[in-house]
Amino acid sequence: MGGRPQGGGTQGGRRGADIVARNPGAKTVTSKVPDTQQGSCFDTRSQITCPREGDALYGQDANYVGPETSYTDNGDGTVQDSVTGLLWQKAHNAKRLGFGDAANACANLTLGGRTDWRLPNIKELFSLSDFRGSQSRRFFIDDVFDLKEPGAEILQGDRFASSHFTGMMGQTWSSTIYTGVHYGRPGVEAAFFYNFLDGHLKQAPTEGRNTLFYRCVSGPEWGDNVFVDNGDATVTDTALGLTWQKSDDGQSRDWPAALKYCESLTLAGRSDWRLPNVKELQSIVDYSKNDPALDQRFLHQSDKKGWFWSSTTHGDNITMASYVCFGKCVSKSGIDTHGAGAQRSDPKSGNAKNWSSLGGQEDEVRINNLVRCVR
Repeated sequence: MGGRPQGGGTQGGRRGADIVARNPGAKTVTSKVPDTQQGSCFDTRSQITCPREGDALYGQDANYVGPETSYTDNGDGTVQDSVTGLLWQKAHNAKRLGFGDAANACANLTLGGRTDWRLPNIKELFSLSDFRGSQSRRFFIDDVFDLKEPGAEILQGDRFASSHFTGMMGQTWSSTIYTGVHYGRPGVEAAFFYNFLDGHLKQAPTEGRNTLFYRCVSGPEWGDNVFVDNGDATVTDTALGLTWQKSDDGQSRDWPAALKYCESLTLAGRSDWRLPNVKELQSIVDYSKNDPALDQRFLHQSDKKGWFWSSTTHGDNITMASYVCFGKCVSKSGIDTHGAGAQRSDPKSGNAKNWSSLGGQEDEVRINNLVRCVR
């Protein structure tokens, strides 16, 4: 078992791509957020030769490379991540469990001579995301970890079985509880998960018949922000080593315009701003909040309902790019289906009025999203 799916040709791969891990011409970014490993470039419709600085669509994920992932298989069922310092369970726990049972399974695990295992928080879990992923081509996790697509039995009793298929059933629990209202149902507790088969982050109820995969972690918790207001309209996260635009400019843009805006920005005497990749963008979500999911003591958001573009193309459909919902992540009818702090994908360009919705849960399509630049 590894990072390659078994079989091929599922609906997620129709507009997918084989994505390399690194663009040789990429600029190096210094931070403590693991790189997405997306080294291929795209326009709004297809895979392209990576643009050069000054060209249209320059500034996308593959034009910059962060800390290279560095995993060590310890040969004892554990994998060490030298970027985050976390120790991970290598194995794929093929039996899906409810939230409480998954947390107990990790708490009772003895592995690699250690007993301090736990269910990871959502920032830790998302740190493993690998955006070379594309359904039917490659899982959204590095090959060093075991993973296997479930069988057809996984869809029995699934309320969304008509739009789901086995190649998208890789939901994996985190310990992070959503502070908002799940699916418009007050009193229903939900926790965030990441899907290593379709590359999306959202939330699901912790009670009832809901069962997901889980992967345990050991080590000091990772991902907390330590923000410092620089007094010049920028904020530095001293924990993760990135400096952010304090306030978005209140303008929503399609993906090409978002790339151009950040590449053209001069702020605080610096002109090396760029659109953040999806892992960098998710790193500033404040999961203790939901309206928006942001520490507003330091970072301002012009529209609390806003979603923000990342520079990362979504491998399942390369006409789309990933965004993070800092405002509630709603369906076309306004129901908070995925939760503030979720990560989804939107068409890179076009007219949102030409779309009714996306996916089985009828995600709202916006196309024009807000932008917060980083350096």
